[in-house]
Amino acid sequence: MKKITTLLAVIICYGATGQTSIDTSGGRYWNEIFPNVSITSDVVYGSAVNVSQATQSLTFDWYEPVGDTVQRRPLLVFAHGGSFIYGSKTDPDVTALCTRFAKMGYACASINYRLGTGFPIDSINAGRAVIRATQDMKAAVRFFRHNYTIGNIYRIHPDYIFAGGSSAGAFMALHLAYLDSAEAPAFLNVATLGGLEGQSGSPGYPSNVAAVINLCGALGDSSWIQPGDISFMSMHGDQDQTVPYGSASVVVFGIPVIPVDGSSSLHVRANNIGVYNPLYTWWGADHVPYVAAGTASVAYMDTTIDYVKSFLRPYFGGTPVGLQTAEKEKLLLVSPNPASDFLTLYPINPQERTDVWVSDMSGRIVLRRTLYRSEQVDVSHLSRGLYTLRYTFSDQTITRKLVLN
Repeated sequence: MKKITTLLAVIICYGATGQTSIDTSGGRYWNEIFPNVSITSDVVYGSAVNVSQATQSLTFDWYEPVGDTVQRRPLLVFAHGGSFIYGSKTDPDVTALCTRFAKMGYACASINYRLGTGFPIDSINAGRAVIRATQDMKAAVRFFRHNYTIGNIYRIHPDYIFAGGSSAGAFMALHLAYLDSAEAPAFLNVATLGGLEGQSGSPGYPSNVAAVINLCGALGDSSWIQPGDISFMSMHGDQDQTVPYGSASVVVFGIPVIPVDGSSSLHVRANNIGVYNPLYTWWGADHVPYVAAGTASVAYMDTTIDYVKSFLRPYFGGTPVGLQTAEKEKLLLVSPNPASDFLTLYPINPQERTDVWVSDMSGRIVLRRTLYRSEQVDVSHLSRGLYTLRYTFSDQTITRKLVLN
């Protein structure tokens, strides 16, 4: 549970920001309105002692839209996966996320963090690896809040910092938000690691975030989420063989390591106590399907981008285009995706006509529907492969990738 006092710390530290909301005009933070993204590599945000007892420099890659003049932008801090053993800030999933969101106007940081569990890879060493990595993510958040007070060269808004990532990166964001010192398991001896805040850099600045983006991650115990805590969103395959969709053990190299509560268990807990937490389930999918081999990953990544941006948009005083409330199923336009024999098409707005075209890669239209409500469609007669869906409503058009397998 992240105590409310962290919010007071932000108010005390910054006072009035002079900007109570984020400008979403011109499609900002919804459409990819910037064609080009600038990437600055290997920015140092801190250092810390790693599992080998060596001092390690901590770095991030910085993504921002070319030509953007906004002075205070929402910041997305993403972390890669890899079971806390391998992976990099240049992994394809986090680079895709940072690039796509920077094109919408977001400022994005893909962070490296301390890897390594030591041996044996058991619940103690794995748990301590999670704590070290979470300390580093907190240091990254503090780095930007510190920079805000000394010139804000990254042009972020300190009230709109979001943390997330894939797999291990999602673990970090969830533990950052919901694990307090009183809840930390005694067997991890967190004090010897420097406490939950750690000593990775920018001490004294708040490390809280506005919300969490959980992509195939888990939390040590769902009870750590308490009434009044910040919101989170989750996306997870129900056949995940690495990080459990429900409550089970994380599997590393085929070995069960540490019991955790995955996205569906977190969803149940948060729903029961009134914490907003939309969950998108990839039915039949394994771990991080948006980085799987083949064309399916394209559709999975497009779905990921859509769901995340729909979750974030209401934080800026706006609502998703074509949606009347943030409680809708977050721009779920087609499901499942990838599909086999049947799929369900959803209207943009039940009060408004939505026209849908499905075309193959040659541009030939193979399916057309007019929607006022969801409709199940038989696609078993279509060839397997990649298709484009085009949704037209009012004066706007949205396109999606669809995979039939």
